[in-house]
Amino acid sequence: MKSTVAEFFSTQLNIDPDIFSRNIDALEKITDKKQVLERFYEENHEKAGRILTGLGLTYPKAEELYTTIKECVRKLDKQMFEALGHPSYLESKGCYNLMSAALALHQDRTGFFIKRNVAERLMRENPPKNILENLGYPSVDKMLENEDLFEIYAALRFAEPSDWMNATYIAAYRRLSKDDFEERPIEIRVLDRSKWEQLAERFLKEKLHSMSHLKELGVIFVIPKDNITEAATLYMFVMTNHYIDEILTYSGYFKHQIEQPLFGKKMVSALRCDVPDISLSHNDPNKWLIIQRYLYKYSPEDPRLGTAHVNPEALYHRGASHTFFKIGKMKPNLDFKIWEHTNYLALWLPNSSGEQDLVNFNFMDNIMNVMNNKNFKDRYYYHFREALWNKIFMSYFSVDKLEGVIIQHLLEGWFDVRKI
Repeated sequence: MKSTVAEFFSTQLNIDPDIFSRNIDALEKITDKKQVLERFYEENHEKAGRILTGLGLTYPKAEELYTTIKECVRKLDKQMFEALGHPSYLESKGCYNLMSAALALHQDRTGFFIKRNVAERLMRENPPKNILENLGYPSVDKMLENEDLFEIYAALRFAEPSDWMNATYIAAYRRLSKDDFEERPIEIRVLDRSKWEQLAERFLKEKLHSMSHLKELGVIFVIPKDNITEAATLYMFVMTNHYIDEILTYSGYFKHQIEQPLFGKKMVSALRCDVPDISLSHNDPNKWLIIQRYLYKYSPEDPRLGTAHVNPEALYHRGASHTFFKIGKMKPNLDFKIWEHTNYLALWLPNSSGEQDLVNFNFMDNIMNVMNNKNFKDRYYYHFREALWNKIFMSYFSVDKLEGVIIQHLLEGWFDVRKI
């Protein structure tokens, strides 16, 4: 199906139009669904038109729309700040209350995680030298007598060398079995910045934010920032929801695989976010990759970005956005007018030089554009592209099918659309 519509989306995805057309032809043949992409194209243009009208824009330049979108982010951030009682991100209490408010929106807050006593045992077997030295403890036992276990596990993410974490610590998970897991609620931890600042310096510089999570333990954590940035309320609230969805998805994966062969290998691969080799697609339009991370952040020219794929991260952001919009029912003054079902929406518009530029409505891309003060030239759009790939897949199948193939085929890193 080489058409204008296919070329339109292939350009947005930065994939060869012929390759993309073959992928769409394969989906149509398998599902017997015709004109799906054409209807999606029309819906997108109608939605974009309504948004531009609502924003009071007729024929905007790309830069003008980008500036307007950022103002919408700032407006919603201020509204959320008011709605949540002016939380302070410089203090532990403010961070905890905001993250707890996000957690409260989820009916399902329980997952399948490593038992506490097992986590303690693993730490005794593999003492974290940097943490012990920094906190001044002679042994893991002494440390655990005085420190919170989950806070220490959170600190592993930034305090110990990544090669040691992958080769030694996470590798120890290969020995885990069903008896080492339990059902328990997701927990929140706010780390003491003064305690961890020295060890966390590189972590805070390299990441675009100060939040992360532990999928195997069901923990979301944050290190309070030493300065307030724009869109901080939105960011922390949405990312908490994102991590909840991610933790629960991986919890389902661990539970699904726990009694299967090679469970330990599958768990370690999932926690490392291993990315499949491009050769697994074999240039076959029926074979899609599962890419667990945002490759564009690290390598914009990675050839795997030019193949058909789904992205679990974008799925969690989809869920996070939908959960976030629930708060609109409780706080009707919040302005969501351009954010509902637009994570995969973008427009080509002429820029100030007369050339065509892509401006997207992805919620997280634009929150981060504001938070990191990105100018038009350096704007983010990698969340948008991954959301669009997922949306195309779901248009032919469903969100349930997407979740299913991720859980079933995460280790292999690919699946055949003819066999799902």
